[in-house]
Amino acid sequence: MPAASIATLGTDFYVPAYEVRVGGQPLDRQAVRDILSVTYTDSLENIDSFALVINNWDEENRTLKYSEGDLFEPGQRVELKLGYLDRGLLPVLLGEITGLQPSFPAEGAPTLSVSGLSLLHRLRKETRSEVYENKKDSVIAKEIAQKLSVQIRTSPEAEAGEQAIPFVVQNNQQDIVFLLQRARRIGYELTVQEDASGAPVLFFGPQSKGREVSFALEWGRSLLSFDPKLTTANQVGTVTVRAWHPTSKKLIEATAKRSDLGGNEPFVEAFNERQEIIADRPVANEAEAKQLAIETLRRIAQHYVTASASTIGLPELRTGVLVEISGLGPKYFDGTYFLTSSTHSLGDAGYTTQFEARKESAA
Repeated sequence: MPAASIATLGTDFYVPAYEVRVGGQPLDRQAVRDILSVTYTDSLENIDSFALVINNWDEENRTLKYSEGDLFEPGQRVELKLGYLDRGLLPVLLGEITGLQPSFPAEGAPTLSVSGLSLLHRLRKETRSEVYENKKDSVIAKEIAQKLSVQIRTSPEAEAGEQAIPFVVQNNQQDIVFLLQRARRIGYELTVQEDASGAPVLFFGPQSKGREVSFALEWGRSLLSFDPKLTTANQVGTVTVRAWHPTSKKLIEATAKRSDLGGNEPFVEAFNERQEIIADRPVANEAEAKQLAIETLRRIAQHYVTASASTIGLPELRTGVLVEISGLGPKYFDGTYFLTSSTHSLGDAGYTTQFEARKESAA
């Protein structure tokens, strides 16, 4: 399926909209009118978050409107939808309020910033180190859900198409954060809902567009700004893993080269002689050492070409999505980019989406 150009969406981008529900109820009209801005943020590394900036001053009664009330008390459930009136609104977050920050400026009316996190944050427990061998991502997700004592739904169709991964390391991470990173890396989503009793239920599976390229964005047209960066400074040509077998005491060694990644990258000669050696990670055999070397080299390569960008607000444009970028020159910067974070902002200036991305290697 070809990537969608913004021009073909047929959307009136001058009429952005949002919906905020607190405690299961939509905000009343006065509260909606008092909202000055709405922000939603996600990333590979962190739990999704939101922030509302609200007028906190009742001019007629000369009193504070919300900071002394109970509407935005910490712990209140929040549902957030973003989009446009003619396309409908897309649910982006089910979370809860975790912070309040009033502001009393020298000039202008007092405001209140209401911030919060996805309900996934309630599943952040102790950090853990774990090794998963020869398992599919959906199987790993089910094992983690069992450890967290929560229900989980996966996609049987997607799981059937997954490949067992020889060696996956969870290195001193919270289970839910590790699982979130696994999901977004492969174009899946990790979301949370509640059952009838209020208990969390996870979903681990493909996003609506999966690993397909979602949008085609072009500099000078649909891209408001795009700042790519190519750097060879921290790149290496090879990664070598060395370890000693715990019982036989024999040396285990394996090396991954840039060619193992299957990409076609410029300037490889600038760093091909550099290498990284890993000697502090336990591995059971040469196959595990090779897999660890490849995964380490792949993580390093992912920072070869990165970018910061902004475009007109698109609620579908979130972490894990692929976009096709053009208009920057085909030699280095045009191509497919993987979103590593996104920030959606609605306010007086309209609706914009800022994102961070990394360029996918060209095969």
